[in-house]
Amino acid sequence: MKKNIFLILFSLFILFSCKKRNKTYDFTLSYSEDNKNIVLNFQNNTNTDIIFLAPNVIEFESLKNKDYQNVYAVIKSNQSDKYYQSILDSLYNKTLIDKNKELIDLKKLYGGHSVFYLKKNSNLKVLYKLKIQRTAIPSKYKQIYYPYPRGIQENYLERDYIGKFSKLNFGKARFVLQPVIEDSLFIKVSEKDTNY
Repeated sequence: MKKNIFLILFSLFILFSCKKRNKTYDFTLSYSEDNKNIVLNFQNNTNTDIIFLAPNVIEFESLKNKDYQNVYAVIKSNQSDKYYQSILDSLYNKTLIDKNKELIDLKKLYGGHSVFYLKKNSNLKVLYKLKIQRTAIPSKYKQIYYPYPRGIQENYLERDYIGKFSKLNFGKARFVLQPVIEDSLFIKVSEKDTNY
């Protein structure tokens, strides 16, 4: 009898351990690198279509000296959802004007976000072009993906336009502020990479 109870308890322990290990999140992001391209892999594991934002620029921080301005990746054009992108851009432009920013800033690709529509139970790859400045220090660099909750809860520029955008009616889709980030991307920058 004791042996049977022990076997049952052991089986339950194994079952719960496997469930924990195989836990899947609703909306995830993982990274990969492909010939000077950075690929963001978004996965929607829900039964609902999702609207979400991705930054137009991903920065990389050196593990050696905290340099984070010389290695970055810029999103490739014509990937976002055109309809929702136009709405977000108008909110972004209005916010810049309200904050008395220079109008030249409106056209900078290096700021803001791109809008993506991801259907239920599907995935999406978003491509970025890696840029390495000559002034980059040879080192190992880790990507930085800024948390959006910080941007809409505190007094950052993002609070105005992302907050307004998130409250829109997206029909059958729902707005998700940020995916669960599954991993980090590390890039090794050598002296060869900084000599163009």
